[in-house]
Amino acid sequence: MIAMIILAGALSACTAASPQAPPTVEPVASETAAPAPEPARILIGAETADIVDDGGNVLLSLRYSENGDEAVASAIDILGEPQATHHQDGSKHYPEMDGTSWGGFDIVVNRYRSERTSTDEASPYLPAFSVQATAATTAGGIAIASVDGTGVGAAFDAVSAGQDANRVHLDDAFGQRSVALDLTTSFPGIVVDPGIEMPYGVIGQSDQGSSAITKIVAPSFLFSQA
Repeated sequence: MIAMIILAGALSACTAASPQAPPTVEPVASETAAPAPEPARILIGAETADIVDDGGNVLLSLRYSENGDEAVASAIDILGEPQATHHQDGSKHYPEMDGTSWGGFDIVVNRYRSERTSTDEASPYLPAFSVQATAATTAGGIAIASVDGTGVGAAFDAVSAGQDANRVHLDDAFGQRSVALDLTTSFPGIVVDPGIEMPYGVIGQSDQGSSAITKIVAPSFLFSQA
């Protein structure tokens, strides 16, 4: 009997010391973060300039009535560091301005010294900033065009063909031609010097002696629309 008890104890000790099988671990597939969308085009409209990706999704909408310095900071996040900055002192006709350029695309922040305070007069439209295109692409290769598809370098006569007479303007003094590419009615304003009201929008300009559009500016106006 004593021998059987000793044998049973030995077997029990052997059983307790038996190693346990390791748990089965299922492999987990690693997740790869989706790449951030890349800007592909800048579309200049009458109220906003939008930076979009290849699929047309808006990555950034720059509204001309909103803070200009914030617009520049947001554009840097999308377009990268600018190529240059420039400053222009104010004059009788224009406010002080600070421009930021990505090579072919500029944001120009207006620094107004004062605004009309009289409630008896119509207020001029004072956009916080404007944008302009001087090339078909930025220095980084991002395409730039008006929302109607017109880009710098397009033939002026082809763009202006069929337009209403008041959407095309010739500056006799400087020989510059202009055409309205996109107009809006949400913020018509007063041009201070002549005291006339007209709609602001996207304007394509052709410098003297050029047959092509050399600059696209928004928001701006045409005196022929008065």
